[in-house]
Amino acid sequence: MTMSNKNYNNMNFNIEGIPSNAVSIVGSVADEEYSIASLLEAQSNLLCNAINHCITVCDFIDIIQSIIRTLKTIIQKNNILENKLRETLNFIQKEGIGCLDYNEQFELLNNLNSVLESIGTEESSLGYLIDKLGKGVTNIASYCTFDDIKQINNLVITLMKLIVEKNMILLRKLRTVISLIKFIKDSEFDIFIKIKKEMFCTIKKLINSIFKEEKGLAELIFGESVKMSCALKMCINEEELSELDSLINSFIDVICDKKRILENKLSEILTLLNTVGFSSCEIDSIMNHLKDLQSVAYVGEFELSKLIKNNSKELNKFIDQECCNFNELVRFNICITCNLVCLLLNLNSGRKNKNAFECDPGSCSNKSICKKINNIINQIK
Repeated sequence: MTMSNKNYNNMNFNIEGIPSNAVSIVGSVADEEYSIASLLEAQSNLLCNAINHCITVCDFIDIIQSIIRTLKTIIQKNNILENKLRETLNFIQKEGIGCLDYNEQFELLNNLNSVLESIGTEESSLGYLIDKLGKGVTNIASYCTFDDIKQINNLVITLMKLIVEKNMILLRKLRTVISLIKFIKDSEFDIFIKIKKEMFCTIKKLINSIFKEEKGLAELIFGESVKMSCALKMCINEEELSELDSLINSFIDVICDKKRILENKLSEILTLLNTVGFSSCEIDSIMNHLKDLQSVAYVGEFELSKLIKNNSKELNKFIDQECCNFNELVRFNICITCNLVCLLLNLNSGRKNKNAFECDPGSCSNKSICKKINNIINQIK
């Protein structure tokens, strides 16, 4: 029986007895998260084996549906583990780090580091899954009818929304662990010197996991661009054009959601970096990792721009027709405008003042366009 998120939130994992038991629980959470990462990697391998010229559209759809079912179950487990970890760390913080002897404090830090490392491992597995999903979409696009494209697009969006939900759970878990690390750091029991090297390696792995997810997103956006190009080459009518508009907007929306989570995750990692404290040489090493991350993020933005470019080409095709439906032309131009705004907002996700992109319906000759654009902007404020 499927349990609702409300039920998960109401779960209480009361920790009683010896504080050292709580330390062991933290380690067990890390072990379970590693196992989940292995299961995620297995889903990616399943998709990888399906990427060949022999697979049919129906088989590809069946595989995606199977992965969606598995990911829903994984998210249920992740919710339980998140609550378990939060209650355990709250107990430790309430009792105070002084309730543990030196060896137990060292074990706690080791286990916290393992939890952080398991988060990075899971994120890397998700990046691998997104990458294979993008390759699969690219491979199957040329065999699709317009109805196939709609069905695959809806499945991709469903899967990506589940991945975003899982990312949110991992982000909350990351914040919980970092909060306790800051608490320990601020106490008189500063024993980080014993685990600094291991935690430095973990921070690098966390940054590398963002790199893998950005790389996967770039591959998925490329696949989406190929798929939409195939759809635009078909002889589609006004109704299908409107459906295509909705598909593209929904896809860009979920990509923007994913990008924001990655941005927040990076911010938390930098907080952890400052909390623990490292030498200038170690910081320089981290900066090199961030440069690599920046370069792969640009690849994803480039693929997004290609997606907009393809839509623009289709608009020009309509304009070049001697006899074109004026209403259809206006509708498609609205589609292009809104997709371009989505792209601009995605490229500027780090800006504090997104009001700069707002349109004023009162001074616009086409209020419907401004209304739709403002709706998009309000979704990501």
